Amino acid sequence: MDGKWGVKTKETIVTVKKGAKGNLAWILQAALYLEGFNPGSLDSIFGKGTESALYKFQKDKKMTADKKAGKATITELFAA
Repeated sequence: MDGKWGVKTKETIVTVKKGAKGNLAWILQAALYLEGFNPGSLDSIFGKGTESALYKFQKDKKMTADKKAGKATITELFAA
């Protein structure tokens, strides 16, 4: 991510967790889906399906599986 995003962009990354709604939840769902972790419907709501897909992603990447998309998870998810 260092080569793709600037320092200011990385500083603005927020933690997205269950209950989140809107564009950030949809982007997270879409990114998980594209990485092979199906969150269910892409409905812009961080619910059980998104939480489960995120947990599997974090476990697969040997990260702390806290079911929250913070800086480390977002960095890993968009690293490709």
